[in-house]
Amino acid sequence: MKTESTGMEIIRAMRIVIAEAEAIGPWIDGQLLKNKRTKYVKKDGSVSYYATLPILQYRVGPGARRSKRIPLERVAEIERLIKDGKRFKALMSRYGALAARLALDVKKKP
Repeated sequence: MKTESTGMEIIRAMRIVIAEAEAIGPWIDGQLLKNKRTKYVKKDGSVSYYATLPILQYRVGPGARRSKRIPLERVAEIERLIKDGKRFKALMSRYGALAARLALDVKKKP
């Protein structure tokens, strides 16, 4: 009897996690590199540096990443998408832990 109630609690928690994950909306699995700079050599031989646009590195598949430069006016939007991506990954990690707990809980004999 105790196992069934614990199993039902785990299933309820899993449904809550899935509902939260569905509510997130669009997200990006990546990182934003803001402090990049490029150097150039002047005619007199001195080296100067200048700041470049932020670079978004994002995942496109297992073990594959791509990069793209982001205009300054879109940086806040991209940061929000990255934050949502981290939240989604944390929720999916929680879901996996709950699923493992449920699988082990079902195997127990009362």
